[in-house]
Amino acid sequence: MNQNVAKSAPFLVFTDLDGSLMEHESYSMEAAKPALAELARRGVTPIFASSKTAVEILEAQRASGITAPFICENGAAVYNSSGQFLTAFGLPRTSWLLAVHQLRKRLSLRFTGFSDWPAEKIAEQTGLSRADAGKAQRREFTEPILWQDTKVNFQLFKSEIQRLSLTTLEGGRFISIQSQFDKGKAMKWWQARQSQPRPFLIALGDSPNDLSLLAAADVAVVIKSGKSNDLDPQGPATVIRTSIAGPAGWNDGIRQILNLLDSQQLLIN
Repeated sequence: MNQNVAKSAPFLVFTDLDGSLMEHESYSMEAAKPALAELARRGVTPIFASSKTAVEILEAQRASGITAPFICENGAAVYNSSGQFLTAFGLPRTSWLLAVHQLRKRLSLRFTGFSDWPAEKIAEQTGLSRADAGKAQRREFTEPILWQDTKVNFQLFKSEIQRLSLTTLEGGRFISIQSQFDKGKAMKWWQARQSQPRPFLIALGDSPNDLSLLAAADVAVVIKSGKSNDLDPQGPATVIRTSIAGPAGWNDGIRQILNLLDSQQLLIN
């Protein structure tokens, strides 16, 4: 049964980074600072749930002054607020990458990914600095690719990699090859580790790889993007869609949630 959430109810905020809390091009969080400050005033620190690697997220935390647990590589692993590895949900990339490349060769498929590119190419594709592109290369569970073949061949590829216990997941820029994990499962794992009463979950995202995160939350904020209209999370009791993209939309989404919370109009399952 839906119930009103009291102003003092504990909650956790899980957020995507690129295109959500961070600008896609500049990687700035500037427009989200008012909402971040208000959350901090209430004793809430956002938990990053990103396709980025662990080293990239740690760098983003240092740059923003945010210290919190985090979920890396689309839900592959969880780290605590000290940056210590806690658990993994995915198969290591080293266990399947060669088989994927062999499949590409055997079927003459056209796609390239992070393991094919030098750091300079990754920097060119992402807008990252050369040093940050090197951090993005340090992937343990996922292989971001650019698909350069037909839709028919993509369906063939997906069916073939299922035999390797792999799947694909679309993000803001790239398609990720990975095993069977997602951000939502990692978020629920972290929630289960919290003391009773369990905090309710707020999730923010803008791309298909955020759908599991949004669907597993009590309150979902779908941030405007070129792909956000395709996101239809069914699990949350409250779904907010922003009319603004990026961190400005993130700021607006958090503001709307806090206003509903303070007026005791926010519903959770």
